[in-house]
Amino acid sequence: MSRSVVLATCRHHPSLTASDALLASHLQSCGVIVTAAPWDNLAPAELRDTVVCLRATWDYHKRSDEFRRWISALREREVVLVNPAETVLWNMDKGYLGWLESRGIAIPMTRWIAPGAVIDLPGMLAASGWRRAVLKPRISATAFGTHLVSAATVLGSDEAGVLARSGALLQEFVPEIQSAGEISLMFIDGGFSHAVSKRPSAGDFRVQHEFGGTVGATGASPSLRDFGARVLDAIPVPWTYARVDVVDTHEGPVLMELELIEPDLFFTFGSDGARRLAEALDRQCALPGALQAP
Repeated sequence: MSRSVVLATCRHHPSLTASDALLASHLQSCGVIVTAAPWDNLAPAELRDTVVCLRATWDYHKRSDEFRRWISALREREVVLVNPAETVLWNMDKGYLGWLESRGIAIPMTRWIAPGAVIDLPGMLAASGWRRAVLKPRISATAFGTHLVSAATVLGSDEAGVLARSGALLQEFVPEIQSAGEISLMFIDGGFSHAVSKRPSAGDFRVQHEFGGTVGATGASPSLRDFGARVLDAIPVPWTYARVDVVDTHEGPVLMELELIEPDLFFTFGSDGARRLAEALDRQCALPGALQAP
């Protein structure tokens, strides 16, 4: 049986990123047939003997119901999905952060807002004693619908609608995100791979390149690597790749996001990670319809 991997992308970014092109190259070196296609062009019924790896599915948060149905259909058809369906569904809602906090993982101080609830920013900020906070949807990616807010902030109807659909979280602003930036720790096939430092542009708080953020290779201290490993040890779902986004504060590291669905894994800053993921996917090619946890 030929070994085949589809790297799932999305309509507005159907081709591979430079990072994922490295992954594809390593897969081809293993003798694997590699294709890339938008996730909503991939019919689950036609993927029975193919490994599907989620890469640039960067519109899932805007089409979350449709994406959930597609993921569930892959699971029902026993398509080999990396990361697995149970992991993707668990990681879609940022409620996982509260779950991890209850198990001893430090996150920014957070208040949870139910879907459809009216967001009373002055009242919530006053009750929390926060001057500034970050408000974001519970289902979001690439800082979609994310705002730095104060008691004077007035949300437009469209902005409030995005937050109301999935529910939201209000987090105390972590000032180190502007002074020191965020560190992304990449874990591949069971272990730490590499790290990058991401910094926002002057005056912003968002580290994504869409908002002027910059990224570069960095080392990761043993304490940060240990923190990332503790996060992954705490989760109840299997993974083959993971990105742990951390801010190192004066009180220690805090988890900003745990990315298990479609993160940029920055292989151009740590190409050995691409090789390790390619080898893990190649092993999965021998297990059609039966993804096993690493």
